[in-house]
Amino acid sequence: MLILRGFLAYFAVAVLHVASLAAGWDDMAVVTKFSLMPALMVGVVIVRRRPFSWPDYLLLAALTLSWLGDIFVSDAASSRFLVGLGSFFAAHALYLVLFLRVVKSRRVPMLALLLVVWWAGLLFLLRDDLGFFFVPLAVYGAVLAASTAAALATSRLIATGAVLFLASDSALAWALFAPSPVWWQSDVVIMTLYIAGQFLIATGFIRARNARGNTASVSE
Repeated sequence: MLILRGFLAYFAVAVLHVASLAAGWDDMAVVTKFSLMPALMVGVVIVRRRPFSWPDYLLLAALTLSWLGDIFVSDAASSRFLVGLGSFFAAHALYLVLFLRVVKSRRVPMLALLLVVWWAGLLFLLRDDLGFFFVPLAVYGAVLAASTAAALATSRLIATGAVLFLASDSALAWALFAPSPVWWQSDVVIMTLYIAGQFLIATGFIRARNARGNTASVSE
């Protein structure tokens, strides 16, 4: 309950953002999108009951990079897209370190290979439409699949969050590059998956850290 109370601001911003997308309030949607990760970071600081150490700062760094990604990943026709993609790449690289070094509790399952197949399949389907972005998205997909695979060796909360993040990125890639018309309320679907994914990753990590203290390797 304490964890949920600590993230009330994040919940409020998230609901307002999704409602703004659904209602077509573009200006409000932009403001709330750029406020999501700062609100999530405030929640992390509130609910972390012990003094911060390097894993906690690494989590905040990953969320900060995600915030930069939110700002820049919006238009595939703009050079800003690559800046945003690079920010998310770095965020997932930090998540990968956290999942393997701090909250890993079991072996990475063989099922994780399906994540590579999933992203490779998505790139194959979009190969004629990606153009210059094929290589950047392939490189990004490698670290995305790796971090999601590593998450499967942690807690259920973190694993679920990472899979939702992967689903959000997959839907975003399809919405940005697929030649077929974007499905109804695609922005709502993409951002709902992203909002839930980031929340579960952050809270799963903090829950494990609070339960086991500041040791270098903890699990839920």
